[in-house]
Amino acid sequence: MNDDSASTNRRRFLKTSLGMLSLPALLPQQAEAAINEPGAPLPETVGPVLGHIDESRICCFVRPKQPGKVTLVLKDGTGKLVTRQEATADPANDLCTHFRLENLKPDTSFIGEFLGENGQPLFADADFRARTAKPSTAEQKVVLAMGSCVSNTSFDNLWKQVGDQRPDGFCLLGDTPYIDSNDLQKNRAARRMLWGHLPSLGLLAKRIPFWNTWDDHDFGKNDSDGLMPRKENIRQVFLEYNSLASYGEEGKGIYTSFRRGPVEVWLIDDRWFSQTEASWADPAQRTCIGKTQWEWLKRTLKASTAPFKILCTGMVWYPKGGKEKDHWETYSSEREAIYSFIKDEKISGVVLVSGDIHVSRHHNYGKERLGYALHECVVSPMHDSIIPSLDVPHSARVWSKPEPNVFMTFAADSKTLEATWINMRGDKLHSFKVNARDLRA
Repeated sequence: MNDDSASTNRRRFLKTSLGMLSLPALLPQQAEAAINEPGAPLPETVGPVLGHIDESRICCFVRPKQPGKVTLVLKDGTGKLVTRQEATADPANDLCTHFRLENLKPDTSFIGEFLGENGQPLFADADFRARTAKPSTAEQKVVLAMGSCVSNTSFDNLWKQVGDQRPDGFCLLGDTPYIDSNDLQKNRAARRMLWGHLPSLGLLAKRIPFWNTWDDHDFGKNDSDGLMPRKENIRQVFLEYNSLASYGEEGKGIYTSFRRGPVEVWLIDDRWFSQTEASWADPAQRTCIGKTQWEWLKRTLKASTAPFKILCTGMVWYPKGGKEKDHWETYSSEREAIYSFIKDEKISGVVLVSGDIHVSRHHNYGKERLGYALHECVVSPMHDSIIPSLDVPHSARVWSKPEPNVFMTFAADSKTLEATWINMRGDKLHSFKVNARDLRA
């Protein structure tokens, strides 16, 4: 952040979490000293990492040590062969090798084993164990976990705590991890460290799906926007080191959505298009999400039948404080247009989620915006650098706390949604529950 205390905290975190990467300099000034400190070597292999999983698909990737053919052998829970797929680990993609398994049975356990060129196991622990989702119409309870502002070298116990909550999936909400560069190789190194260095995260990524978006520190630099030079490098590495069902449209952006039971989640891209053109909502302002993403958001929101609809962005939906522009107040015309569309179309069940600010918060904006109570959940940081100066007053604030090492869970069935903030010790810091019938205009 730009004020003195925030900048100090940013530098301290970058020194802690990025200092282990053995990379050349040329990162932003605030990270140069940290990035040159000696530390752990980059992992040679990554994965398997599970990405998007729904009723009939499993998406995943691995990064082997060497180029060549990789075979995925998929078996069901009884050990019966389901299918085999082959792909090639190519240096052009930093050896990241993706698989998309389709036409699978819903609510079924699967085991994935990865073999190298000569049929040998690719890793010492070479399998994933995943379960396809139940049909979205089936009565069920779902737990989704979320967090932002992640260290790629520290706080492995936090990921153990996430696993202890037994979530059905995890959403990384930006600054996951801190990279602060548009250089291709530095982006690859940081993301490889994230998935390959932390044992508890690596284990969890073999058991549950991970969905991801970006914010500023994993989109080039602090307070970055769509004018970032060489942003194509950043997107390329995002695609290499994540395995989503979709990544924006027409090769632009990374926005995506998914449904699990009674919950549908939208991961909105607040960086790729921002500041690149006049806003579709008000030509006097610059855009945040761009016209194409706006059309996608309208179309998918209107089509959704999920009782609960969670709209996620890295940046907060209110004026965050400080001097930076990356909050929805900068793009107020588009924010209000989103609210108006939801209200006019009588779209029920919307909850907002954000991160970025190194403070966790719960806001209730009342019924004026959507015709029913609008809640915002801010979850930040999963690392240990807090910024108390951004714990700003707000009339909608229900609870807030500058607490290190925090993630949150959403537990939902067809009738209720409960949000809970949890720290690395397992302490429940705050929670609230809403009924689906109360989130209708």
